[in-house]
Amino acid sequence: MSELQAYPFSISCFKHQSCFGFCEMVERVKFHHELARLFVTHLDNNEVNLAGVTFTLSPAVISEATGILDVGEKWNKGQDIDREYYEPYIKARYQDKLKRVFPFKFLEDRFALLMKIIIKYFTCEGRFSRLYAYHIRLSMHFTKVRMMNIPYFMFRNIEKMALL
Repeated sequence: MSELQAYPFSISCFKHQSCFGFCEMVERVKFHHELARLFVTHLDNNEVNLAGVTFTLSPAVISEATGILDVGEKWNKGQDIDREYYEPYIKARYQDKLKRVFPFKFLEDRFALLMKIIIKYFTCEGRFSRLYAYHIRLSMHFTKVRMMNIPYFMFRNIEKMALL
């Protein structure tokens, strides 16, 4: 939370999109790798039973648990976005070098810290060296350019992890 709180622009973006409370919850709870692995590996047909307790997973459940509104465009990691949406986020000298995956250094400096916070709390990758279209799409959401359904995005990501 310290990096989020040190960057007022991020706080404003996250509060406006009802995501600041979720970040506070993540920080309080921390991350339990083994429990997360068990949850994802035992997820079947959007349900998982751990220690005799059955959990049902859906965007609505994620919305209720996180406090993040279940509204906005339903968007998946694999979807493309039009190139014009990249322009405000990418340095001018790199606009013509964009591919499906591109180096973090292509990102405009003013969005670098916001992107690191998005990666930490919403894509949970820990990789800061490269970016994908979905990183730009998440930036669009948090900078109020184009609303995205975050609970749906999280749900689809969990489903995808369960298939691996």
